[in-house]
Amino acid sequence: MRSNKINNADLFTSAANDTFNKHIKTQSKQALEIIKSKIDWEKLLKPLEKVISKQKENNSPAGRRTIDLLVIVKCFILQTIYNLSDPRLEEEIADRRSFQIFLELNSLDSIPDETTICRYREMFARLGLDKKLFCEFNQQLKSFNLIVGKGTIVDATIKQAQATSGSNRDKDADFTQKRGKTYYGYKGHIAIDEDSEIIKTVEFTKASLHDSNAFEKLVD
Repeated sequence: MRSNKINNADLFTSAANDTFNKHIKTQSKQALEIIKSKIDWEKLLKPLEKVISKQKENNSPAGRRTIDLLVIVKCFILQTIYNLSDPRLEEEIADRRSFQIFLELNSLDSIPDETTICRYREMFARLGLDKKLFCEFNQQLKSFNLIVGKGTIVDATIKQAQATSGSNRDKDADFTQKRGKTYYGYKGHIAIDEDSEIIKTVEFTKASLHDSNAFEKLVD
């Protein structure tokens, strides 16, 4: 049976973490340290938990979660910052010490697998929690002047559907072409703060939607 537990107890002692935080200074690690210390996680989670608790009452699969919601939310943040797919995120959490510390995982915890992350993303999108999370997260960043708002870069990226066009899954996906190659899936329209390079807004649509049609929603 597959196990995705970290099983590196020696890496999670206070001394090991203190040494890592003291001697290894990278922009990536420092950014995660700032986010971890500045964000009011309780305020971020409270409205999400309220909606999810109702789903639990209705016997939704979301109610049978074994991984803490805070870990899932932090996983979404890591994916947004580092542009990681679900499988790649699982691999990076297992490999990167800074990710493990950011998620506050210890040697007895399991790493969120790609199926779990995908299931939560589907639930967040269906309930509108993704936009609620993203809005509150960015508002808190703005309050610390981490988003300066001098300019916005708008870009789009294609996310291929996991299912094929003939299946009943990913019914909202459709086709588009890029550089002569055909893709079946979705398009992520992204607005990035020019100075801080923090992603401010994200809109996901069918792949066929032209980038210009999402511009007004992305730029404030």
